[in-house]
Amino acid sequence: MKKEIIYYESGSMGFPNSVELLESNKGKILEEGSELIVDLKEHKILHFWDKMDELQVWKWKREYNPKYEILDGHTWELKLRNRNGRTRNFDGHESYPNNYNEFIKELNNLFGSEIKDEKFEL
Repeated sequence: MKKEIIYYESGSMGFPNSVELLESNKGKILEEGSELIVDLKEHKILHFWDKMDELQVWKWKREYNPKYEILDGHTWELKLRNRNGRTRNFDGHESYPNNYNEFIKELNNLFGSEIKDEKFEL
């Protein structure tokens, strides 16, 4: 079994938000400059991986960027490696996969976080 990686970080102006899977089913949440370590239930981690398959996150593009240059705005980064060793890294700037909001809901479900990085519809 490979070491699992679930790492997500995002930010715009102000403090970055992030969640990260640590050793021994611990999770680190960084929101608004405050850090919290939480216990993650094994069944929630397994559910998260099932949802990543269901959402087809593995098929996302490597990078999401706007058509035109934007000097500021929301940036995000995601690193995943499941127990089977399947690995993908993604990042974006003011641009998102179609099911990004559903992905954020699953992150919040796993970590008990309150990430509000829902994409904006223009």
